[in-house]
Amino acid sequence: MALRPYGRNGHLPTTFIDVKKILLTFLIITTACSSGNIVEPLIENVLNQSFETENGFETLEGIYEENNQPMVVNLWATWCTPCLEEMPYFETAHREHGKKIQFIGINISDSPTRAKKRAEELHISYLLGSDPDGSFTKSLKAIGLPVTAFFNAEGKLSTIHQGPISKENLQKSVLELLDV
Repeated sequence: MALRPYGRNGHLPTTFIDVKKILLTFLIITTACSSGNIVEPLIENVLNQSFETENGFETLEGIYEENNQPMVVNLWATWCTPCLEEMPYFETAHREHGKKIQFIGINISDSPTRAKKRAEELHISYLLGSDPDGSFTKSLKAIGLPVTAFFNAEGKLSTIHQGPISKENLQKSVLELLDV
């Protein structure tokens, strides 16, 4: 009699399938709901990744060299409800601290027209750009949206926040960048 790798009816045993479902569910939940501060080795140097603005392509390194200020970079999309909910927090922080910190919003998947329209509806005045080929997003190892990266006064990546950020946590992070 030959050994069968599957159950009697030729399928995987139900308990094996249930274990796979549980593990997959756990992985999805922990990945999707992860938030907090994460700094990991990046695929490529994020400072040198270009993103597109109304004035052409920019890099964070170029912006930092021009201003010598800490930077807050937020990845967003028009279809991302948490992104849209937190954008007014960034605008408020920009209006309060924009002379000391460079705020940048990078749209990752929308057409420039759609992204611009949504930003105008939200009265966003900080620098906006887009990541047309996804290289900027990949360099931050972004998993889902929103993602916020904080760069200190030396222009070094200090924190990556995956997921929505509260107004209070944004304010706290901004004050840490200012050493207040």
